[in-house]
Amino acid sequence: MIETGALGKKVFFLYPPPVLSEIVEELARREFEVYLVHDHERLRSVLAQDSDALVFINLDDGLDETGWVSFIDKLRTDDATKGVRVGVLTLNDRSPDVRKTYLMDLQVACGFIVLKIGAGRTMEILVKTLEANEARGRRKFVRAACPPGWGQCALDHEGNPLRAQIFDLSSAGMAIKFEGDLTLRVGTMLRDMTLTIKGSRIALSGFVAAQRAEPDGSRVHVVMFDPSSVDDTRRERLKTIVFRINQATMDQHMQTAK
Repeated sequence: MIETGALGKKVFFLYPPPVLSEIVEELARREFEVYLVHDHERLRSVLAQDSDALVFINLDDGLDETGWVSFIDKLRTDDATKGVRVGVLTLNDRSPDVRKTYLMDLQVACGFIVLKIGAGRTMEILVKTLEANEARGRRKFVRAACPPGWGQCALDHEGNPLRAQIFDLSSAGMAIKFEGDLTLRVGTMLRDMTLTIKGSRIALSGFVAAQRAEPDGSRVHVVMFDPSSVDDTRRERLKTIVFRINQATMDQHMQTAK
């Protein structure tokens, strides 16, 4: 059994103000699994299925003060969501009594953050908060599961054009299935690959690190990217793509949550 949080925690920003858009993408580039969400009731349903998460609530949107106090209290008293760790954000400094309500009475574990201190300082505080709450776990890279048709890989290998579907992606590697049930041995170099993911193209190289058989008899190849082919620009693009795939998947999940 995998230890809770070992693979990292999902981090949700509920009703995020515009200033957080840039900050969130930077957090993604630092390998935190972050999401922007805009429906507190649907989020509560999502959290009931995966309560080992962090939620930062924008107090300036969605509900009034009484509503947010009630929402947070329900999270912490419901058995399905009591494991969620909450932080609150605001563009407006609040009175000491309001701060006391969240920090002392509701005991929000992730703090009370005033965003008007600036993006740089906000970023610093969020990173420290996420690290203190072990948001990365022991995971080094955030992964994104690619729905069918979202990602393809193309390359020439030993004079033959190869095509594969991407099923899983991170900034360090991917899991793919070759067309035609092709099997390559572990250690095989794959040079000059072109990844096409949701309209974005990235050229890099890699090698087959592992393979496994699927129940349908097909083979999944785990490909690690060659570090010499992944410069800073490509690495940041990969991290952004992973963030956007995960965000799109979460958006779909939120739409069906009840």
